[in-house]
Amino acid sequence: MRELRRVLAPTGLLLISFHVGEEIVHVDELFGAPVNLDFRSHDPADVVAALHAAPFAVIEQVEREPYEGVEYPSRRCYLLARAT
Repeated sequence: MRELRRVLAPTGLLLISFHVGEEIVHVDELFGAPVNLDFRSHDPADVVAALHAAPFAVIEQVEREPYEGVEYPSRRCYLLARAT
């Protein structure tokens, strides 16, 4: 988060999104290509704390359920923050 803060202009905006939880999902294939990827979910409180430490001020936090049958079945979090 500190690197994101470093490259933003003073009072610049940051919008991040992530899957909520403690899950790690490994995939060996993505869009027909071989890969070696781990997708990590995060606790929103931990991400907010990291933003505050960077320092950012969180302006908005939204969480939503997945669109059934269309998305991976996990909760999502969206955070809008301003560099301080």
